[in-house]
Amino acid sequence: MTLFDRFRNRPLQASTTQRKVRDQPGPMTAHEAWAIVRPVAHELDPRARLTFITSGLDMSREGRSFTWEFLFHLPGGRARALLTLEPNRETGDIDNAPIILVQRLTPASVAGLDRATVLPERFRDSPEVVAEFAAGGVDFVAGPTDMKLEGRVLDTGEAVWVTYYWDGERKASFTAVTQPR
Repeated sequence: MTLFDRFRNRPLQASTTQRKVRDQPGPMTAHEAWAIVRPVAHELDPRARLTFITSGLDMSREGRSFTWEFLFHLPGGRARALLTLEPNRETGDIDNAPIILVQRLTPASVAGLDRATVLPERFRDSPEVVAEFAAGGVDFVAGPTDMKLEGRVLDTGEAVWVTYYWDGERKASFTAVTQPR
């Protein structure tokens, strides 16, 4: 988005770009991925609002995934940004591939952006959440082969981490649970 577009209050045009953002290969935690995408989102729009997070379908028992996706609403640009971190598949060896950022921008209506539910930018990291799910009986090793974590806001307004297990959807608090004093 150019400065001129901001003054004319035009939405961003749909686009997809990609670039290398990390030479170090391997899976990441949610916080490691967040440290990469948060500055990108706020560069696109200082008022960027996080609305959804998901890992790839390869969540490990250590709370790491090769792929993380973050959906942002960009009210200043009247757009949505889907920022995906993943191994560069063109290398042929994803275990040793550098991490790329795929940035997808799509126009959005002002009304849709105003109604969007927003996730807090301070949230529990994936290793802690996976450990909580494991303590509750979710097996990230011998369970379903497509285990993932999702951060989203329920209809009740509560922000949660979600995983899908044999018996259905499991939920955990998205933010740290504070103990009453």
